[in-house]
Amino acid sequence: MGILIAGYYGYRNWGDEGSLATLLQVLPRESVCALSGDPAFTEATYGIRALPRMEIRAVRRAVRESDALILGGGSLLQDITSLRSLLYYLALIRWGLRAHGRVLLVGQGVGPLRRCVGRKLVARLLRQVPFLSVRDADSAHLLESLGVSGATVDADLTWALAPQPAHVALDAGARWVGLAPRPWGDAPVKQAFADLCRHLHADGYRALLIPMQESQDRALCEAIAAESGAHPLPPPHHPAQLLGVMAQLEAVIAVRLHGAIFAASAGVPVLCVSYDPKVDALAAQLGAPTVPLRALQAGLVEAWAAFPRDALRARLQGTVPALQQTAQHLLARVQESTKPFSEPVQGIL
Repeated sequence: MGILIAGYYGYRNWGDEGSLATLLQVLPRESVCALSGDPAFTEATYGIRALPRMEIRAVRRAVRESDALILGGGSLLQDITSLRSLLYYLALIRWGLRAHGRVLLVGQGVGPLRRCVGRKLVARLLRQVPFLSVRDADSAHLLESLGVSGATVDADLTWALAPQPAHVALDAGARWVGLAPRPWGDAPVKQAFADLCRHLHADGYRALLIPMQESQDRALCEAIAAESGAHPLPPPHHPAQLLGVMAQLEAVIAVRLHGAIFAASAGVPVLCVSYDPKVDALAAQLGAPTVPLRALQAGLVEAWAAFPRDALRARLQGTVPALQQTAQHLLARVQESTKPFSEPVQGIL
């Protein structure tokens, strides 16, 4: 019995890990079990129970025995990664609706949905979900186009993540700029960011490479560092420590969505590389500039040179508190909705 949370947890994607950490700020940990790609990591990091997310029989039993199912944060309902990923999360929703009906989709980014079968299944199931919260207007518009009404437009959960002190001490006398790249197809990410690092160093800055997903970004950041002399950030022990790191930076250039969110949350101006509609939606929320992925090689250094950092820093003082307040209100609704089910989780095995 208790609350079962599903998401892309256990893979050290610090944005998704941050979503789980944010939910645990208002949910009693003894009542929570999370599905994880690395249960030992999840249990050690957050002090909760965790189950292997791909042991399907155990997962289905856990959903059946839970009192409530939360899909917490992230871009879970999309098929650009794979149709299999979408079908996995839709199966969880279907099992939760059949078992007890208490399914909460919290701060979700919905889409892209490129396959007809995916769009039909999302529409059919989400019409039955009683707690439907999306993180941006684009997600709500997509659901409305599918005939799903009633979604509340909230904010990404991690806007409410409470910061922790940085896990590393940066040289306080240096001017640090953070870079959060990610590999994407054949886009020249490595070369573009290496060129930018060299440009930053020539201008008197120090570049800090921030892998926002260890399994995908660490090797890329190490390769950029080897070519440019930039500094790769060691992995944090908890996602909230990255907020402490961000607060020490003068600016951030991010491909990763949560690299941008974490920076803005710390009041640091961010330049976004546009590779996915979710990044465009965030940039629109913040009034932040973007660089199209297709123009990365030629345009990244130019975009940095034209980046209005001081103006954006001032703008963030107005936009960020509103997003943080919206995320806090969303957390309060989650807490209220799950209060009757906050019991220990011994039954979820």
